[in-house]
Amino acid sequence: MGKRIRRHVDPLQCRITLSAESWLGRYREREERDIWLDLGCGKGEFLAVLAEKRPDVFFIGLEIRGKIAKAYFPRYEHVANLILLQGNANLSIPSMMGHRKVQRVFIQFPDPYTHKDRYRKRRMVNQDLVQGLCQILAPGGTASVKTDDKILFDDMDVLFSKHLEPVPPQDARTAEWDVLSEWDMECKKKSIPVFSREYRLSFSPLLPSCGF
Repeated sequence: MGKRIRRHVDPLQCRITLSAESWLGRYREREERDIWLDLGCGKGEFLAVLAEKRPDVFFIGLEIRGKIAKAYFPRYEHVANLILLQGNANLSIPSMMGHRKVQRVFIQFPDPYTHKDRYRKRRMVNQDLVQGLCQILAPGGTASVKTDDKILFDDMDVLFSKHLEPVPPQDARTAEWDVLSEWDMECKKKSIPVFSREYRLSFSPLLPSCGF
């Protein structure tokens, strides 16, 4: 793909922490419904299409890059069941959700930081984030990950499988993946393989999901 278009900047350089007050007002206007969350939402186009297809769901997108948020988020301010926010997911999850639970979480094409081992601490998906997602997911809720980097995919799979139940491909709710993000389309155009998997928070308190 040539020079990689980074999906995230160094999280150590952005200290914006989001709280429930940043989205609850908009959410209550929509008569409170299921919440789907996209961490690293980029320009927001993926969630905007989903919001149109699923008016019964409230969508929250987080993006760490200020320039992207400033340039593109205003385009979707008219979408009633969508709010796009600039902030650091690693500082905002799980606290930004308050007592609210999330039915779906998407993590698409996060910066892999695989070129040097010492940079891996900058990855968005780490042990703390996955544990935070365990706290905000509703029973039966799912986290879906997607990347074009096999090393990153394998590392994320280890983290998520430790705390959540991997969903068999035949059972995964993959309809949302029919909506392609900008990076999806770039990979498709250049025939670059994409790796994805879904993980579920078990309904049963007897199962060791989200064990810490």
